[in-house]
Amino acid sequence: MFTKILVPTDGSDMALHAAKVARAVAEKFGGDVTIVHIVQNYYALPAFSMPDTVAIPLSVMQDLETTGKSILAKTEQIFAGFEGKVTSRLEYGPPGKQLVDMVVDEGYSLVVMGRRGLSGVTGLLLGSVSNHLVHYAPCPVLIIKGTEPVD
Repeated sequence: MFTKILVPTDGSDMALHAAKVARAVAEKFGGDVTIVHIVQNYYALPAFSMPDTVAIPLSVMQDLETTGKSILAKTEQIFAGFEGKVTSRLEYGPPGKQLVDMVVDEGYSLVVMGRRGLSGVTGLLLGSVSNHLVHYAPCPVLIIKGTEPVD
């Protein structure tokens, strides 16, 4: 049923908790897991870009990549000893769109993610990325709220 599971992570407690739930689901259904961290990049701007666009300096992007790799490594620890296949990926682009594209292009059967991550916007009931996935992903999206223990 859930043989190919996508686990977006931003390193937040909710994202790490969602990864624990994803592991439990993958173990139950014999699924493979892809952990992904999206670096929102604006530095690869074409020469004809609009004057109001913002380019992030290369050094900042390198820091974001280093942080992303660290977040992936932290999330991978949750899958230590997991008998299925676990893959980690660092991707670039607008997170919501990038994740939906991955689901569509690569045929994921389930997305497991935290309700809200490290966004500074606290007034939203559902994070903007998880909200985007709920509306546009063609597969089930399991939104994990809180950080309760996983049984």
